[in-house]
Amino acid sequence: MEKHGKMSKFKRVSSFRRELCNFCGECLHLCPVLRLPIEIAKEEIKKLINGEESKYALTKCNTCFSCNLYCPQNANPYNLILERWNELYKKRAAPPLYRFVCPTEQNNIWQLLNIFLSNQERRWIFNWISYKPKPNDIVLLIGNYTHLFPFILGGSKLLNYFKPIDRIDQWEGGAYLYQGGYLDVVQRIAQRTKEDFDNWGVKKVVACLDAVEYIFREVHPKEMGVNHTQEFANFNHWILDNINSGVIQLISPIEMTITVHDNCYSKTLNGGYWEIPREILRKCGCQIIEMKHNRKDALCCGFGAGASWVKNFSIIFDIISEGFKKFKEAEETGAKALISYCGGCIYLLWAAKELRRSPIDIFHVIEIVRMAMGEKLNYPQDHIKRAWDIIAIMTYSLFLSIVRKNFFISKITYDKDLSTFKPKKFRLLKLIRYTFNLSMIRYFFSKCFVILMNILKTR
Repeated sequence: MEKHGKMSKFKRVSSFRRELCNFCGECLHLCPVLRLPIEIAKEEIKKLINGEESKYALTKCNTCFSCNLYCPQNANPYNLILERWNELYKKRAAPPLYRFVCPTEQNNIWQLLNIFLSNQERRWIFNWISYKPKPNDIVLLIGNYTHLFPFILGGSKLLNYFKPIDRIDQWEGGAYLYQGGYLDVVQRIAQRTKEDFDNWGVKKVVACLDAVEYIFREVHPKEMGVNHTQEFANFNHWILDNINSGVIQLISPIEMTITVHDNCYSKTLNGGYWEIPREILRKCGCQIIEMKHNRKDALCCGFGAGASWVKNFSIIFDIISEGFKKFKEAEETGAKALISYCGGCIYLLWAAKELRRSPIDIFHVIEIVRMAMGEKLNYPQDHIKRAWDIIAIMTYSLFLSIVRKNFFISKITYDKDLSTFKPKKFRLLKLIRYTFNLSMIRYFFSKCFVILMNILKTR
């Protein structure tokens, strides 16, 4: 376990407001995933508050934040679920497959992906991960998951205004661990990132993800007891401001009908993240057709389904199953493309698209802006290749997890040699990925995956 001498002065505080909850059950009744009958919802919320065995919330929640918006008392029931998951983590630890998203564990997704990166991607990432910011820099946090698709942003003129940084062992400030209820680990990460920022001496930090900005601005000080002195900003806000001011010139309007995926963290701050990406898309020339579930009712990309795991082996199938629901709604709109403004969602959406064999296109909002600026993208070739890289890694990680045990996240910082980032030979993974180059193998794998998903999914 890593030692933090100052940890004692940081106190974690739950944002669930027990005194406001009147057991009305509206949060779990209106939940777009659970949709519990009102009487059962009332009973379930009482069980959660009393620490009794949960029949629904802790095994089916997608961590989408909607329940906080539905609560008429502003009691923050979502955070009650996180607290109960944190207690479960202390008892049962994390599932073996979760090593996949832990950068300090061997065979994590970033280490495995390194063997598939192009030379250009390696150059971008090396620069982003090795640069040490200076006090006058405006830092742009690329993000752990944008890292998986670095060509979304790499090489763009948008980066000319920042010093892009890709500190994978900052864990997105703990954003995705927070969704899984690993709250004590998030507090340690909060302290670590504060030390990073303070040592850099930077004054302003811009985050590519809504989740990361929210974690640093809201969760760290209000729930983890860690106050940052830096100014945190949102990259989408910066893009819109600079489009409006004329700094970013949109010379090639994108005349396309699109539908928008609202990520889970967009539901924080009373939906303060919803409209800006939509305004950006309109200015780029897009016509928006909304899905049945959008904004506060939006369905998760699938990532959140892994938080409420029941069986380790079913996690990936639960995740992709939820992604399929998103695609079904997107396809029903008749839009040509599904747009995400979250780099964390985009990699799972691409994996789900390929496994579902969906005809709808997927873009990150940054890609739409770049195309409207006149920048050329290698779409969809880069994305399809990377989607199958990710699917191969998921498959390989699932095999590894069968022989592993539950584990506690002990290290949150890379060792001095970056051993869990540097690639190894991974011969079996390379073999799996090689077979996916064959279209017939992809077709049969997708069919088999869907069959297994329907058998194993617990949702």
